[in-house]
Amino acid sequence: MAETVWSTDIGEAVYRSRDPVRNLRLRVHLQRITSSNFFHYQPAAELWKDLIDLATFRPQPTASGHRPEEDEEEEIVIGWQEKLFSQFEVDLYQNEAACQSPLDYQYRQEILKLENSGGKKNQRIFTYTDSDRYTNLEEVFGPMWP
Repeated sequence: MAETVWSTDIGEAVYRSRDPVRNLRLRVHLQRITSSNFFHYQPAAELWKDLIDLATFRPQPTASGHRPEEDEEEEIVIGWQEKLFSQFEVDLYQNEAACQSPLDYQYRQEILKLENSGGKKNQRIFTYTDSDRYTNLEEVFGPMWP
């Protein structure tokens, strides 16, 4: 059973559930927004004047068949404590000399398996888990700038 509480004035929501947290799945959609991606404000009186079909603004495939928006968007479903490696981590753990802990060696094995099976499913979206050594330097040393 789940309870959803929406707040319309600040853009946040709380979703409560009695399900185990391991069942949590998040769909993350990352999209590059440029000035050509959105419309400028128009007063209501002019809103319907001179309408242009939205398809006009979609990028067209190049001669090679490549669609530019494929590089501009990424969508992925992430589970609780699921590890998605960043490109930095992939490059780091491919070098065995960089491994310092059993977790590093485990990540190295996972990355080698990913490379053998066609590569990782994510490009720009990555995650940290509770077992990662990630630390926010501001938490340790305080703000860098006064």
